[in-house]
Amino acid sequence: MKNKKDIVTIYMLRNAFATLMTAFVSFMISLMNFYHCPFSEALQRLFVFDIYTTLYFLLLWVFDYIVFEISKIVYDIYEEKVTFLPCIGLWILCVCIFFAPILDLFQYNLCILFILISLRMIKEMWKRTPELFSWIHKLIGKVKKRPETGL
Repeated sequence: MKNKKDIVTIYMLRNAFATLMTAFVSFMISLMNFYHCPFSEALQRLFVFDIYTTLYFLLLWVFDYIVFEISKIVYDIYEEKVTFLPCIGLWILCVCIFFAPILDLFQYNLCILFILISLRMIKEMWKRTPELFSWIHKLIGKVKKRPETGL
């Protein structure tokens, strides 16, 4: 029982780190574009200059983590209906958000978050239903391999 709790804790920490990186990358890109500054100055603006920016970053990270965990729950509920449609839907939504007239921080953040969620979905599909990926095995099988002798 303790091992299962340890594994769940590791998964939650991994998800928290992934969403932290999502929020961090989107904030850094946004700050660097807004202030036309290098990475080091944007890092200072995020963590040193203003407590409100730091709190905004933490709030965005919590939002990302909650959205990611909710997407995991929804995906696990409908695991018997596993297809690529949710991933394709997220990619289309990602493109729509990227061209929507909203704050660039949210554009970067949501696009990276949706890509992260779709990668998690693909990983779960690979693990649960490998027959969905039979086309990859056929594609790999068609690729010519080098002869054993190296000639």
